[in-house]
Amino acid sequence: MKKLLSLALALTVALSLVVVGGCDQSGDGGGGAVTPPTYDWGVFTEDDFIKADGKVLKTAAGEVLTLRGINIGGYLVTEQWMCGFRGSNNQYTDHKDLTEVFVKRFGAEEAVKLWTYYRENFWTEADVENCQKMGMNSIRLPFSYMNVDPQYNNVPEIKGQKYNFTVLDEFVELAAQYGIYTILDLHGAYGSQNGQDHSGESLNLEQVDFYNNEENKQKTADLWRALAEHFEGNPAVAGYDILNEPGEKAGTTKEYHWDYFDVLYDAIREFDKDHVVIIESCWDGNNLPQPSKYGWQNVMYSFHNYTGHYDDVNAHLNHMQNKIDGVRKQNFNVPIYMGEFTCYGQEQAWKKTLSLFNSYGWSWASWTYKLSNTGYDGWAICYASAERIYADRDSLEEIYDKMYYLDTNCESSSTYRFSSGNTLFNIMKAGCTEKVNYYA
Repeated sequence: MKKLLSLALALTVALSLVVVGGCDQSGDGGGGAVTPPTYDWGVFTEDDFIKADGKVLKTAAGEVLTLRGINIGGYLVTEQWMCGFRGSNNQYTDHKDLTEVFVKRFGAEEAVKLWTYYRENFWTEADVENCQKMGMNSIRLPFSYMNVDPQYNNVPEIKGQKYNFTVLDEFVELAAQYGIYTILDLHGAYGSQNGQDHSGESLNLEQVDFYNNEENKQKTADLWRALAEHFEGNPAVAGYDILNEPGEKAGTTKEYHWDYFDVLYDAIREFDKDHVVIIESCWDGNNLPQPSKYGWQNVMYSFHNYTGHYDDVNAHLNHMQNKIDGVRKQNFNVPIYMGEFTCYGQEQAWKKTLSLFNSYGWSWASWTYKLSNTGYDGWAICYASAERIYADRDSLEEIYDKMYYLDTNCESSSTYRFSSGNTLFNIMKAGCTEKVNYYA
């Protein structure tokens, strides 16, 4: 069965290289002209378009809402502790290195096929259904420049286009069919904004020069211009998370970071005046400016928090409360988003943390949806049974076969359960449907 799937993939991907996003790839298309894709907004209409209004988010129809959901980490930007990869020299590594190993061993075309097959198994309609059943109304989608820039052998080139946004389009449209908004999160900028493996490119601190590298800053701003033009007017997109964890090597953000956030904000606003722009801090309230300093409007501020208290529920909750208090003290008068957090394997910590966010009217997305069985217990809702993939020594057939078992619905997949028998699935469902104090 697995071998048949692997063989069938070659034909599937070959066809996808001919027609991607409704664009003819087989010829010059009449002087290289590209037909703009049409978008399916699913159940969303123009009335569902989200904007910031003071401390809350509102739809165009006037409904106040919070975004409650999850991150799909590891889908487009692989983190090896989650995804079960090892790269060159069988070491944990980053997405860029994995791609380079695939290209070196199998060629650029095959590398694109491998990443296509990986994505097809990591995220399926069954996973979207799971999110809907939990009551989630939003998904934060981490991606990097490598996932949309064909030069980096993750996606095929579209004739006449600089970028290939097909992967993002398909994700947004599938989520929209189930009434789920997507937040587009640039997890990895050109050259890496933070040097962390989760940006797609691991660097030592002294190598992280993004904020002094005019070329990479320009490429990243150009990418956001193109994204804003592409998704302008799409109500299924809740907002643009412009730069994930932007401090160097998990450092804090300061004024020179803010100045660049303003560059990206202006780049987006050249084409899109309406979508919420999400601006991140590493890590606390005093690491972001008042929006008036730069004239930012229709923005949401995002914070991440990993308490490190794996076994002590009270210590975990105190740490989380201190984070909330520090942000509230700044009185930003914008919606707040806890864009990443986890409560590890602590059932009571999960329940109380979600209720805490809801009591303050904060939007939230936990980290993360799925791990391979080589990951760490307590971090995910769904655990796939895929074996570790050794990119530099497994045969091509072995890699395809292992990727097959990333599918949530494959015959050997499992769902992680707390020792009490309650699933994180059910805890999430309770948190997503709990009453929210919007004006706390």
